[in-house]
Amino acid sequence: MSSAAPAIPEGQFVTLGLDGEVFAVPVNLVREILDSRRITRLPEAPMHVLGLIDVRGRSVPVMDLRACLGMASSGCTEHTRILVLEVASQGQPRVLGLMVDRVFEVRALDSATLEAPPDLGRNWRSEHLLGIGRQGDDFVLLLDIDRMFAAGSSFSF
Repeated sequence: MSSAAPAIPEGQFVTLGLDGEVFAVPVNLVREILDSRRITRLPEAPMHVLGLIDVRGRSVPVMDLRACLGMASSGCTEHTRILVLEVASQGQPRVLGLMVDRVFEVRALDSATLEAPPDLGRNWRSEHLLGIGRQGDDFVLLLDIDRMFAAGSSFSF
């Protein structure tokens, strides 16, 4: 069951930090960026689902991006943020929050700085990456948010 790799989009990205690494999501998916706040836990929810927050009267599920990417969980700090995103899930737009360690900036990435994820063999899952960008000597890992939360994925909701 193989599907074609999505095209690597050029354009504006919100860069964020997780465990010392820099990730990016397309800016057109980001509805707002919130400071950390109280999250209402949901009984028996998967480990990557932190719970619900209220965003202007709307219940929004919040996912722990660290858990989604197989990273160890960490506590909230003054830099912790929740990215409120609109993603395509099961053929319709859905709003969700992603808990991240910090948000850096909005930056442009173009074809000169983008490449496909490396092929490390079948034991490495790269379906959550759109591509790899460069920021000076450092890498920026572009997340495929729509694919990450699509129907049938490990994190669909």
